[in-house]
Amino acid sequence: MQYKTRREPNTNISESVLFLLRGAKKRRSMAIAKAKMIQGQLGVVPRLVAVK
Repeated sequence: MQYKTRREPNTNISESVLFLLRGAKKRRSMAIAKAKMIQGQLGVVPRLVAVK
């Protein structure tokens, strides 16, 4: 008789929440890159600091 091993999750955060967090992280990094690009075009010295 074979016993199926249960897959234990790595975290207590659901997959749907992890998906949303990945999307938010991607949008955040894209916004920072866009802000740096605009600052460069305007000749502003980039001193952008992201608060986590």
